[in-house]
Order: sequence, then structure tokens, then C-alpha cells
Amino acid sequence: MKKLLILFSLTLLLGACGNDENPSPTQESETEVSAPEGELDPTSPEEADEAEPTTFTALANGEIPDGEPVMLAGTVEELTDDNAFPAFILTDGEQQVYIRNMAEKAVAVGDSVTVKGIYEGQAEENMPLVSVDIIETQ
Repeated sequence: MKKLLILFSLTLLLGACGNDENPSPTQESETEVSAPEGELDPTSPEEADEAEPTTFTALANGEIPDGEPVMLAGTVEELTDDNAFPAFILTDGEQQVYIRNMAEKAVAVGDSVTVKGIYEGQAEENMPLVSVDIIETQ
């Protein structure tokens, strides 16, 4: 009797587990992200067009306020990976800036580029972080 009760309980348990209905998503939607009111949006090329030429030294010394549009020219030193976007390190020969490549334009180590984007403060590596959406290869 005890074996029959265990067998019956096991059958009920497995029967309840086998009824997995996997609801399929009916529609996938994209979430649009934008900057908070009054701040520049690093994903907007129009805002990066207002960028003024900036030096690596001014970024490293904190002379540029966070959220300011900037334009830098330099050489791609190293390709890295930001969780959401590809990234690279841009150098002027002496100093480095971490570039978040929001344009997702392919660049290679050694390329001379001009980038326009929004300065976002210091990256984890203690180097200036700029999110760019305009990359011009020279």
C-alpha cells in the first residue's frame, strides 16, 4: 500500500511539472532611451555637431564639465568592449581617452580618427570617458 501511495504521489508530481506552457512573446518592442531633461543626449548626432575642438589635457585636468559636447582627434590605440557598445582608447601620443562608440562604426588599431560626442566624466580606468556618435576616419 505504501509503495502504491508513493507511486501515485510521484505520478501526480510529475504530471504537474510536465504542464509547462511557454507563452511566446507576441510582439517585440524597442525601448527608446533619452537623456534627462536639460542634459545632452550622447545618442543624438545633432547635439554632437555642436562640439568644439577639445584637448586631451583639458579632459584629463577636469577643465571640461560633464555633459559638454566635445570633439577630439587622435589615434586608436586599443579596442575594448563596453557592455552595451563597442569601445576603444584614443590617444594623442601622451594621454588617453576612453571612447564609448555609440555610432558602432568599425575602427582599427592605428586609425587616425576625429570623434564628436558628449564628455561623461571619468571612466573606471581613471581616464576621461566620451560617448561618441560621430566618428570620422582620416
